[in-house]
Amino acid sequence: MSTHSSPQDTSEAQDPVWDDKETYYPLFCLAKAPDEYFDELNSHCSGQASWLAVSSNAEDFSQLLSEIKSHLGQDHVPTPFLGSNVPSVYDFYKNHVRQPEDSNSNHPFTHFAFLAVDAECFRPSSSESRSSSYTILLCSDAPDFHESGDRPRLKTLRLPVSAALEELDSVECLTMTPSEVYKSVFEEVNPQVLRIFPPAWFFPKEPLVDNPSEQVYKRATPAEARLRKQQGLRIAETSQQEEGNRSD
Repeated sequence: MSTHSSPQDTSEAQDPVWDDKETYYPLFCLAKAPDEYFDELNSHCSGQASWLAVSSNAEDFSQLLSEIKSHLGQDHVPTPFLGSNVPSVYDFYKNHVRQPEDSNSNHPFTHFAFLAVDAECFRPSSSESRSSSYTILLCSDAPDFHESGDRPRLKTLRLPVSAALEELDSVECLTMTPSEVYKSVFEEVNPQVLRIFPPAWFFPKEPLVDNPSEQVYKRATPAEARLRKQQGLRIAETSQQEEGNRSD
């Protein structure tokens, strides 16, 4: 079993190397995957969407990270989440893998998106828009259109492997919502991407200035980024509703 996304250049054998500057998408194996599945997963890695198998269920983050690193490159990698379901690994991801909502420090794992693999992912399938032999679950609690309240809601998209890896960064960076990703893949709808300036992951520092080019920004905490995206979505929904009323 592969433990992480492999380098695209395989002309030379390369040992797995942990990259402290990388941010990894956690991958939870809910069923035992054949080697061919990970071969395809690696074949679609762009270098921007690096995944890493969560091969430990330690609840202490330091221990979790240490055990995951120790499993890199091993032939027999622990799969502690076999038989689990997406809601249960989502709880583990929230509580033990991703950084706290109020922290903006560097963290090795993504905050708004993770991957999961179940038995259905190994059944060859294809969509009309993008073909792939296998599928994967893209899971995200990023804000989306028409969600009431501020409580994060988990969305799970079963996508062709190629499409999921292509869209991961859009979801994590809050550029596209999960519903926009689904429509772009299966309905061939060109999403009306909500542009927030500055991007949701950046927050204006005090004092505020009139000229945006002179404004200084800081990296937002996940909570701040989530709130900014929610506010932007609500403004967009109100605008869409007003346009609809004018056209009636």
